Amino acid sequence: MRSILRAGKVVSFDPAQGLGVIAPCGSEEHVPFHAQTVRFVDSVEAGQLVIYAIERTDAAVRAVEVRPA
Repeated sequence: MRSILRAGKVVSFDPAQGLGVIAPCGSEEHVPFHAQTVRFVDSVEAGQLVIYAIERTDAAVRAVEVRPA
């Protein structure tokens, strides 16, 4: 199930592994994401502001539909 769009900042992104982490605005929780979920650009980098949705599964929470802010 996906949530509404949220804003945050990319904390880290490893293009070789295709994995990254977003720090949501106003929250201390970090949310992981995969490069395949990045939209409208080829890549993102640490410090970049992004907009994303949250996808919750039984095992975890992850960011999806990650796009530049």
